Amino acid sequence: MAGSGRSWRAPGRGRRSAEALRRVTMRGLLASMTVCALLLAGVMPAQAREPVTALRVFLAVGQSNMSGRGLPIGGPEDKVDPRIFQFGAKNRTLRPGRIHLDMHDSPSGISPATTFAREYLKAQPESVGVLIIPAAHGGTAFTSASGTLTWSVGKASAPEYDLPELAIAQTLEGIAAARAAGYAVSLEGILWHQGESNARMSTAAYSAHLDELIGHFRSRLQAPALPFVVGGMTPEGIDAIPGRKNVDRSHRETPSRVVHTGFADAMRGGLNAGDITHFSRTGVEYLGKTYLSGYWRAAGNAGAGSTPAGYPGQTVAVPATRILDTRLSSGRVPGGGSVTFKVAGVNGLPVDIAAVAINLTVTEAASFGFITAHASGTGKPNASNVNYAAGQTVPNLAVVPVGADGKVILSNTSTGSVQLVADVSAYFRAGTPSVPGAFKSIAPTRFLDTRTSSGKVIGGRAVSFTVAGTRGVPANAAAVVLNLTATETKASGFLTAHATGTGRPNASNVNYGAGQTIPNLVVVPIGRSGKVTISNTSSGSAQVVADVSGYFLAGEPARAGSLDALAVPTRFLDTRVSSGRVPAGGSVALQVAGVNGLPATLSAVVVNLTVTEARSAGFLTAFASGAARPNASNVNFAPGQTVPNLAVVPVGPDGRIRIANSSGGSVQLVADVSGYIMK
Repeated sequence: MAGSGRSWRAPGRGRRSAEALRRVTMRGLLASMTVCALLLAGVMPAQAREPVTALRVFLAVGQSNMSGRGLPIGGPEDKVDPRIFQFGAKNRTLRPGRIHLDMHDSPSGISPATTFAREYLKAQPESVGVLIIPAAHGGTAFTSASGTLTWSVGKASAPEYDLPELAIAQTLEGIAAARAAGYAVSLEGILWHQGESNARMSTAAYSAHLDELIGHFRSRLQAPALPFVVGGMTPEGIDAIPGRKNVDRSHRETPSRVVHTGFADAMRGGLNAGDITHFSRTGVEYLGKTYLSGYWRAAGNAGAGSTPAGYPGQTVAVPATRILDTRLSSGRVPGGGSVTFKVAGVNGLPVDIAAVAINLTVTEAASFGFITAHASGTGKPNASNVNYAAGQTVPNLAVVPVGADGKVILSNTSTGSVQLVADVSAYFRAGTPSVPGAFKSIAPTRFLDTRTSSGKVIGGRAVSFTVAGTRGVPANAAAVVLNLTATETKASGFLTAHATGTGRPNASNVNYGAGQTIPNLVVVPIGRSGKVTISNTSSGSAQVVADVSGYFLAGEPARAGSLDALAVPTRFLDTRVSSGRVPAGGSVALQVAGVNGLPATLSAVVVNLTVTEARSAGFLTAFASGAARPNASNVNFAPGQTVPNLAVVPVGPDGRIRIANSSGGSVQLVADVSGYIMK
């Protein structure tokens, strides 16, 4: 016993012999080797997992794509996630959520509900699990035909054909079984994917059936604000079958018709071979991730009257949402070519928007060049948004006007092709702004190019230029949004943008190395002289280019959605002098509300994120604390790089944002806040 002062002896014997001690030592060594081998093989957990004590319940309903059609058929089953459970349609027991889920029919592949559950759990404590109620059935529709399975409320010819009531009964039984097993249970949402079988319906008729179903589920489950997420059909199927456009319109408009609903967009190209209706495994997994984005939007979609009414120029931050990835859809954008995609009315964004904040990422570039983002229906302006070299992966935030058709164009000026990714983080309402802090977009316009005007900005010096009262920016503008580019740089350093007449703040906007051409979006206050100053901190000279894409009105911001640009950017985080390196796969939470002069309540912050001392390639994702990490990136980087990018990030209920490191190596992070959006 510890502290007894006695040495251990074998019963009936004196001190151990050397041979006995050698045998014991060998047994211990072999045992240790065995444990190590099991750990490496993944048989034994390296660390005990916290037991699941709470289950969040999601009902998965609709037809075949929700039932599970992600191929390949007969392929190896996915590893069972110990935090995902199901209460099946045919086998009514609480058990692991294996693939394939136990739906009414015989599914042949993965359901988006499973991917949704995995993504949802990434932001939940280990003690939380998901219980899926798999109640979808292939080939079903809103119908009143006798002897036919139907989703129509009150139209079934017999109880065994009443799909809504069957799903409700299954849900209530599943909740009861989970509670009987000792779990704390909460009903959290409904995932819906259906519509292919109703292609002959008008938009109005389908909407009426869907809205009635949503109300019925909520009433019978006694959950009036239960989030309901509608999944998009395959884009190829919508294109090929005219009637599906009616259903698709209804799906996309659901968040504007019914409170606490969201929409999950589908990817182009994610199909099973020879099939325009069913998603492949890739398409299903993509849909599962967009269901998560739609779910968070549904949870916050309280409808008109829950928040101040929208107004022209209002800024609305949203969880970063991927709306374009040419690697998965249209394919490479050729040199001199362009890609057009819709943003208005897509993924929960309203139809009446004037501009969007989009994080644009160039990857797999075959040559050097730049990307210009502009409104559909307008000519390509003399401006750049993302500059890149061959082989680089480069991001940059852009504020882009939206065309009359709700679309945006990305033009590739390079001689070589590129892949493009676009993640929306905010939108700006249409109309003529009049409220202080409201935003007005303009066509990207070049306000400064030192290569053709004042010449190189010497290291340690600055250049100022007029923005207020000229070229579409009114004299009473408080701040401008400009894309700032450093080029022909002679040494490493950074640029800092600030209002003319104010001292240079301890913040950076564009970090660069010698010989680099690198851009970054900036929200910068305008000085009393109507000018903005760009300071060069480098020991070497640099050429500076500035393209303005919009402005914010002067005055004291008071309404939700108005932006207050800080007089000077403020450093909120520098892990080099605080918490230390952010590990691979790790994250850091940053308090923004109620500190450094920011109000205690705010909806989002405008923050310049800089990654430095990166040990591996990867990307950062910034999102609201407490929310699930979105399938989006803010800053992409390579080993050893120092890369900045502006981000508009929603703030969590605890007043914090979180920055996640997806890299396989650790990084240092710097965050400079330049403004915030009122709540």
